[in-house]
Amino acid sequence: MPPIPDQQLEERILIAARRLWREHGEKGLTLRGVARAAGTTTPTVYKRFRNKDAIQLALAIHVRSELFEEMFKSSRVEEIYRRYLAHAEAHPHEHELLRLSWSQLFAPGRPRLGRVWTLGQMAARFGGQPEDYEQLFDALFLLCHGTATLLTVGGDTATNKEMRETCIKICDRMIENVAIFRS
Repeated sequence: MPPIPDQQLEERILIAARRLWREHGEKGLTLRGVARAAGTTTPTVYKRFRNKDAIQLALAIHVRSELFEEMFKSSRVEEIYRRYLAHAEAHPHEHELLRLSWSQLFAPGRPRLGRVWTLGQMAARFGGQPEDYEQLFDALFLLCHGTATLLTVGGDTATNKEMRETCIKICDRMIENVAIFRS
């Protein structure tokens, strides 16, 4: 009788990989370490994921989904960037994972669900079409992404608080002056 495939194996591998990533970052993610943490063998991991980059991308896709889920709870545009920054601060290793997988997840030409949703929220609130707000979205995103990246590399609490508050004040001011950014 042929062996019965483990239906939960891929999920176990990803759970183990995420735990290793959270605890040790990129250095902690090795195929051998993932296999050991998942209770399987390295060749078995290779059958599911061709290399470390494939595992990293699968993790990044999962983290991106969690980030979007958090952002999509926002009832106001101002809440979107606050949630983005809070998520990055609460999950610094996951934010790093998104940064490292940037070109596969968010690059121009690829589907960008968070961008499409946010542009729709802006159009619903301020009128016009979603594409009218592309410059505003890009400005908000670049400011928030840079701030989030700085918030995740450590630093003292007071400095991080000042960076976060400054970013939010600037974003709020941009929203108050939305007409400047409409194309």
